[in-house]
Amino acid sequence: MSNQIPDNSEPTLPLLRQERENVVDFGGLCPLYYAPMHYPTEVELYEPSFDPHSAALHENSRQPAATVKVQVPLPCGHFNIWRPLHDRRAPVAARLARFFVGSAALQPDGRVVAPNNSTWDSRISYSSADDEYYENGHVLPVINGWRHGTLAARSLFRKVEHDWMMTYLAPEQGNSHQQPLAVWRFNYAESRRAVERFHAVLGFSLFAESAAVEWCVRPLSSRRFRRIPIHVLTPEEARYFSEIGSGDSGESHADDSLEQRARIIEQYCGQILAYRASSNEYNDYVVHSVPALAADLTQYVEGEYGFELAVSFVPASEGPDGWQKAQVARQSLHHPISGRMREGEDALSRCGLDFRIKLRDDIVVPPVSVELTHALTATAPEQRLCMDGPGCNFTICVRDPENTVGSLQPPIGAHEHVLRAGSEYFAALLESDMAESSSKQVELEGMPYGPVRSAIYFLYADSVPREESMDLNDWIVLLDVASRLSIPRLHQLSQARILAEVVPDTLAALQDPSDEDSYKVPAEYPDLETIELLQGVAADTGAHDLAQALDRLVAYYPIEVCENRIRSSPVGEFVPPPPHHMGTHDHDPGIRFAVGRAQGPFGRGPFGHHDFEIEGGDPHGPVQMPIMAGPVIHPEIAPGFAHAGGNHRGVHDGGFLGRLLGNWRLTNIPNNGHADPPAPQPGPVPDVPHATHAHMPPPESDSESD
Repeated sequence: MSNQIPDNSEPTLPLLRQERENVVDFGGLCPLYYAPMHYPTEVELYEPSFDPHSAALHENSRQPAATVKVQVPLPCGHFNIWRPLHDRRAPVAARLARFFVGSAALQPDGRVVAPNNSTWDSRISYSSADDEYYENGHVLPVINGWRHGTLAARSLFRKVEHDWMMTYLAPEQGNSHQQPLAVWRFNYAESRRAVERFHAVLGFSLFAESAAVEWCVRPLSSRRFRRIPIHVLTPEEARYFSEIGSGDSGESHADDSLEQRARIIEQYCGQILAYRASSNEYNDYVVHSVPALAADLTQYVEGEYGFELAVSFVPASEGPDGWQKAQVARQSLHHPISGRMREGEDALSRCGLDFRIKLRDDIVVPPVSVELTHALTATAPEQRLCMDGPGCNFTICVRDPENTVGSLQPPIGAHEHVLRAGSEYFAALLESDMAESSSKQVELEGMPYGPVRSAIYFLYADSVPREESMDLNDWIVLLDVASRLSIPRLHQLSQARILAEVVPDTLAALQDPSDEDSYKVPAEYPDLETIELLQGVAADTGAHDLAQALDRLVAYYPIEVCENRIRSSPVGEFVPPPPHHMGTHDHDPGIRFAVGRAQGPFGRGPFGHHDFEIEGGDPHGPVQMPIMAGPVIHPEIAPGFAHAGGNHRGVHDGGFLGRLLGNWRLTNIPNNGHADPPAPQPGPVPDVPHATHAHMPPPESDSESD
């Protein structure tokens, strides 16, 4: 392995290198659903709870009743489509507080929240020693089993070495027709919060020069994966990483300079740092990632609502045990995570995989500046100044071109030091040698009087008058005024309110899987003409955050609808088949059912019952036809199985099974000639749904699909 892999290199795995047909195309990766288990194997950290103090008894003639206030923590996003993600500031379910006695997460009021020193809004950690996932630094398992925490995985298993007391993820032994792969997916579009920072501990180990581990990342709005470079530290650079001495190499470096270490980390920002360990009697070539060092991968996903992270393996080409020469999440069985409540987030530093995400609002409204607060209270700390109030020493006259009665627009009185502190325009004006600076009066040409008065009022009251009655056009005008007067907080607030006016509320109907009719409600696509108009407004007013948010809205709307429809569909369509159990493969409990289909409404793989209505196309897409348990393959690679009419749902040569399966067939029946069937093959991919015409029709009846 070279010391540095070029940043622009493409993934070597064809499945990751190919360009997606569109943003809702899974590119041959079939999302898999694993049903949550029950305590004590898994817990629901953020389950609905009720406040006993809010209970109220109600007497009636028949039976007394009580009502209580139920607290439902809303998710900030989803992990691998189905698993909800919650903000770390959300309190853990009250019934779990007893597990955190004595820890820093337990608050004086009895609530359990992530430690205040955590800088991450969302965090998912995986410990191979426990084979469990943890959320937001809480040492209670939320997902049991490495595979259950992936969007898709193939040809991998969890290897446990009882002699060396080590465990890790490795390629399946004897597998040659599929390159091992695992994918994780994060999506925070539901909360309208974009990724501000993304750091990840991506632990791996290599024990042969021909073995390789490749990490790739793809923003959900992009159609391509990007390869994350790996930099192997030189011996001189490795001297400054003291944690390397505690690794398998047995080396120790006493000379540790934090300053030089920080420079190295900054120099290779966006790359995974690894080091060459000393050889031993078993391996001449040993490379490990730097233990517990989180790589800064912000540059790949910054400003996105979500992303996918994938890892692929290349087993060593030499030796009978080449399959175990490439390892991920290598961890000692002597240092598990489970049960270490008092250690909290410190225990999670031993995890081989650790994903940390810092989120920000689409448009961040800054707090009131310290200078403005001081200006408003400097003369009378107990009483704030007000516009047109006593002591005003600066006059603002507005020449509104649409006004014909000047008496209705009296001059606006303000305080010079307040204008200087709250507006960059007035600060520059008062610092200049212009006549307005000495006369303490300015005339604003070509600006509407009402919005100007509202902007000056905002400096004093930190609110917009009659805000509840303002519509989209009012906020656009106020944005222009805030831009011309350079009032940063009002400028950001106007952008946020404009975006709130544009984002449709119809997606709320798609988020209730308990209501089987909820996903049938037409989802109106944001009016593209309005968005194009607002993008022009954003360009004219310097509203860069608004422009980026509008771009995200357009890009992620189909993705969000797609995921909501998957969650609204019966989960049986996405439950994987039972895995093989070979040698030391980890056990995957539970009943599994697989459903195959020729094509899906959002690209390759099974994605639910219904399809978008594409303008000028067939409003009714292919019908989902469930089949028996087991993997499925496409007839193109299944000799001896054919049917008439291509993809047409007509007469098939397969008799009853042919009519049932369409152009898929079972492979787990005896004597079918496929002991190790390949993965499901992709079907045709439809176009991205058009704006304003995308909706989901009700499912076809059985009589129509026969």
